Amino acid sequence: MSEREGRDMGTKKLSERQVQIVDAALRIIATKGSRRFTADLLAKEVGLTGGALYRHFASMDDVVDAVVDRVGEVLFEGLPPGSDDPLVRLRLFFYRRARTILANPHISRLLLSDHLAQAGGVVQSKRLGEFKRKSHAFVSECLTEAREHGLLADGMSPQAGTIVVLGSVLALSHAAPRLVDVGETDHLCNEVWLGIERMLRRPEGVAKPIARAARSPRRNARFTCKGRPA
Repeated sequence: MSEREGRDMGTKKLSERQVQIVDAALRIIATKGSRRFTADLLAKEVGLTGGALYRHFASMDDVVDAVVDRVGEVLFEGLPPGSDDPLVRLRLFFYRRARTILANPHISRLLLSDHLAQAGGVVQSKRLGEFKRKSHAFVSECLTEAREHGLLADGMSPQAGTIVVLGSVLALSHAAPRLVDVGETDHLCNEVWLGIERMLRRPEGVAKPIARAARSPRRNARFTCKGRPA
């Protein structure tokens, strides 16, 4: 990749040197925290002087913007997956997100801390919050659709299922430093998902229960919903 070529982050085309700076900034924020994230340290990390750094980014705020772009790019690459079965879509999401988290320990550390939000400002913090909302909405929508199609197990609500799925991804991020190879990572992801799917999916051959009609309010009820005499 030449100096003029680079990676697309959001709508911004970055040069090779800018990509190096962004990756270094991501590492510093993840491992040293927002207080240690300075222009001098970042410039030293990539072999530049403090002044030369600003030939590639107008400000440190722009660097943080690019780091947030990078996190979003990694998290949502290849998403959303396509399938008619909402639980298959959810499985594909889970594998993709879990493997991404495990393969990018620095991004994993950022997601488990407030360092990146602290290194930026209100705008960057809101963008990070949007990443979380987007993931939550996708999982919740898959599970809601599964319930509508009679695929969701009895006693499992979309709200509870969303906590199970996203909580499992979060737990896997804690396990990342202890995994030594891709085979071990894939085995763990598969094992965790199989456990999740047993909780989520209605067993084949088990009919969806018929919903009972709601009872009409008793005409002679003595109390309103507020507990006062009617």
